[in-house]
Formats: sequence, structure tokens, C-alpha cells
Amino acid sequence: MRGALLICGRELLAASERPLAIVVLGVFVGLLGLLTLWFDDVLLGGVASMRRPFLWMSVCLLFLVPAATMGLLVEERLRHTYLILGSLPFTATAVIGGKWLSAVVMVGSALALTWPWPVMLSIYGELDPGPVLGGYLGLLLAGAALAAVGTAASAAASSQVVAFLLALVVGLLPWLVGFALPLLPASWAPVVQYLTFDYHFSNLARGVIDSRSLVFFASVCALSLRIAVHALERERLS
Repeated sequence: MRGALLICGRELLAASERPLAIVVLGVFVGLLGLLTLWFDDVLLGGVASMRRPFLWMSVCLLFLVPAATMGLLVEERLRHTYLILGSLPFTATAVIGGKWLSAVVMVGSALALTWPWPVMLSIYGELDPGPVLGGYLGLLLAGAALAAVGTAASAAASSQVVAFLLALVVGLLPWLVGFALPLLPASWAPVVQYLTFDYHFSNLARGVIDSRSLVFFASVCALSLRIAVHALERERLS
């Protein structure tokens, strides 16, 4: 755990010295503002609800998390520091865990910057804290799962473009599958629904902390990070 925290600190320090992190956070907030205040004016209805802002936050995360994670391991190769990273007295699990934790911190920072939205909507009435806190928890868990997918993509891909596209496609699938549910046989619907991000996020956004949703996001993180560890170990042996 200590090794993962050290790697995480190294990544966050490096990110603070590069403009990419600031650009990603700025694009996230700017895009969210454009979507919620111009394209879909959430203030127009005069209803104190975070449901629509949460929807657009999730859409923004789908694109911006792959952008934030695409260089986690690919950049190590481009800067010729991959061998140095591999020679450090850290296990592959610690390296991958630290990289992923730094991406989760980025996701949390992006969500923290959205505090004006609930404050602004509270002007129209009293916001129910349960759905608001549940929605933010759902976004953080979904963002952590996307960050794990992006870490695996960066570990397996040969370029940042490939890592971005791979993470984007894999991240989009669990969201898009939900729209195909009406086309599936009724007996398949419960199983397929459980595999969609939208189902678990919607439960949490209603203020319902379902252990099945926590297990789902944890499973996505564990599987993706295991793939990333395997890719790093294979690279060290080659």
C-alpha cells in the first residue's frame, strides 16, 4: 500500500507540473456548463433536482477520464522512464495501484469543482441530500471504474491515441447496453441490466446504497487493474 501511495504522489506531482491535468479539469467544468446551462438549461424548469446535471456529468466523465488516463503508462515509454519505473523496488501491483489512485484523485477533483451546481439549484428549493450525496458517490465509483479501464488500456496500448480509443469504447459499452434493453428477451433483461453503468448509477442517484452496485463497480476496477498488472509484468519480463 505504501508503494502505491508513493507512486500516486509521484503522479500527482508530475501532473501539477504539466498542463494536461489543468486542461482536463477545465474542459470538464466548461463542457458541463455548456451542456447544463445552454444546451439543456437545468434552471429553466425551476426544479431543485440534480438528476439532469448528474446525467451530463456522467457523459463528460465518459470522454474525459480516458483522456486523463491515456498517458499513465504510455508516457513512461515515450519518455524512456519505463525501465526506471520497472527497476524501482515496487511490485507491479503497487505501480498500477498508484497510477490508478492518481486518476481517481483527478476524478474526485473534477467532481469537487461542480459544487456550484447544487448550490445554484438549491436557490429554487430545498435539495434532498440523500440523492445528491448518492449521485456524487455513484459518479465517483463510475469514474473510478472508468479510470481502472483507462489504466489497463494505457498499460496495454502502444500509443496514447490507441489507449484513449480503447478506454472510450470499453467505457461506453456498459452505458450504451442500457438503451438496448427493450430489444432483448425479457428473461435476459435482469442480467444485462446488472452489467450496465446506468442501472447502478441511477440507483445510487436516488439515494439507494445498494451493495450490488458497490460490488459491480469494485469488480470492474479489480478486473481492469488485474489486466493492467499482467500487462506491466509481461513488459518487465520481455
